[in-house]
Amino acid sequence: MKYLRLFIMLVTSLALFLSCGNDSTAPEEQTDPAEGLILLGESTIQNTRVSLYTDKALQVGYNHFYIKLTDTATDKLVEEAHITISTLMDMGQMQHASPYENPPGDEAEHGLFPCAANFIMAGTWELGIQVQNHLNNDQGEVRFNLDVAAGSLLKSVVGTDSLTYYITLVAPDTPQVGMNDFEITVHYKESMMSFPAVEDLTVEMTPTMPSMGHGSPNNVNPAHQHAGHYRGQVNFTMTGDWRVDLNFSRADSLMHTSFDINVP
Repeated sequence: MKYLRLFIMLVTSLALFLSCGNDSTAPEEQTDPAEGLILLGESTIQNTRVSLYTDKALQVGYNHFYIKLTDTATDKLVEEAHITISTLMDMGQMQHASPYENPPGDEAEHGLFPCAANFIMAGTWELGIQVQNHLNNDQGEVRFNLDVAAGSLLKSVVGTDSLTYYITLVAPDTPQVGMNDFEITVHYKESMMSFPAVEDLTVEMTPTMPSMGHGSPNNVNPAHQHAGHYRGQVNFTMTGDWRVDLNFSRADSLMHTSFDINVP
């Protein structure tokens, strides 16, 4: 009986030891920060894989992009890098760029480097991505060909100063009855390859419902925030087709455009 008790104690101790050994939590798998996004293409710069994503189909106007960098030797995300982008449409005898926005800093946001391009016409565009990987010092450039569909979110307007301005509707993306955030970007054509942001405009906004013959109260005119982005609020008081008229003024120029918005 004595030896039986000792045997039972040894078996129990061994079971407890094995149980404790197996209790360690396995390392969690790394969540893909690009989950749910649309992959547009991948390429490599030495030991750095460059993956380009967007959140919806590309069209004329303002398009969000997200760049993911991965160290191919370790398969780990690169969280620090200097990235700049460029746009180009090659039409044979003529080439031109479009407005674009580089990532705001050298640190990834939730594993991705956000940026944007404001395509001014439909067709095939080339998006260049210049990378300097702070992790392993890889540096170079990759290029992706992108098909951009026609759209109604960008207007080209010639001001009284004879400059061509590009005004793009960014928000509301999904308009609804009530107050909506309203955002536009404004750039001008300095040359075929340069489209600086315009930051000194005064904007007056007037929403109307042409089929009903009325407007709406309590709208907030868009005001400049940063890098050519103007934000305000628009009030859609009922479902249907609305028109938002925009009058712009600066020291030496006046211009006007409008956007038609359906509120479901």
